[in-house]
Amino acid sequence: MGRKKAVTTSDLAKRANVSMASVSRVLNNDPSVRPEIRRAVEKAVEELNYKHKTRSKNGQANRIGLLIPDITNPYFPLMIKGITHMAAVQGITTVLANSDLSPETESEHLKTLSATRIDGLIYIPFSELLAPAMQELLDQGFPIVFLDREINMNHICSVTSDNQEGAYQATTYLLNLGHREIVFISGLAYLSTSVTRLAGYCKGMAEFGIEPCEELILRGDTSLESGYRETVALLESGKRFSAIFASNDMMAFGAWKALEERGYSIPDDVSIIGYDDIPFASFISLTTIAQPAYEIGRNALLLLTDLISGRRQPPQKIVLRDSLIIRKSCKKI
Repeated sequence: MGRKKAVTTSDLAKRANVSMASVSRVLNNDPSVRPEIRRAVEKAVEELNYKHKTRSKNGQANRIGLLIPDITNPYFPLMIKGITHMAAVQGITTVLANSDLSPETESEHLKTLSATRIDGLIYIPFSELLAPAMQELLDQGFPIVFLDREINMNHICSVTSDNQEGAYQATTYLLNLGHREIVFISGLAYLSTSVTRLAGYCKGMAEFGIEPCEELILRGDTSLESGYRETVALLESGKRFSAIFASNDMMAFGAWKALEERGYSIPDDVSIIGYDDIPFASFISLTTIAQPAYEIGRNALLLLTDLISGRRQPPQKIVLRDSLIIRKSCKKI
């Protein structure tokens, strides 16, 4: 016998002949909802036997979930710090789970977090393909804030930084130093950050009348090892280049190591620029694009508590600006 399909907020909207936003406001006890709309939605809830995940009775967040894709990525701790610091100020308990880049693990964590009766969730996806358990929570109007990644969906709330603009800043900085043969090491193809940073690189090159060379666009996986591996392969190919723009600092570190092992001097022989400004970047004087990770986390927590209390309703999109941090790994030619 097949499993009965769960009733969603979309089903309620169709039955009550109202918008999804109206359903969400009724379920979240928004006092501004007109009485006739409230009655229609409540009738649909009763007829369809809809089970709404309850929040804290006083409209305040007591416990929230935080689901991240890779706890070993050194970019995430500062973002988590922004979340947990602000949560502590408000007396909120944070439950952290790591999906370890596994869809199966992510689904299990979502079920576990839901069972712990969290009031809301901050979620960093590792792809645009959402797990069924996540889609179900969204359909139920559960308070969720997407972090760091862009998801092409309506009616969601997110906090990100402008990755395309940041990559454009990095590329034009190198171009203004005289570099024309600029390598770009991208991240995983399914990450929105990889797509938007590549777009920023291409935009910068096009602005200077340069057609990006496919042989200089390399595919990493965000790890130090992939930056090292791709740079070694590039050197062995004999392709000319004067600068490397890695789409995160870890891959920039890998590229740096590969170059130094083969006798290249940074920045005298090759300039390198990264992205993220993780703590070790300043230690080796890596020029990079800084993401406001702490502020991203802080804003995510504030947005989530507003969703839980009903002060704000989906969709909400907060985009923060990244900034160029000039150190000593790039040189004018």
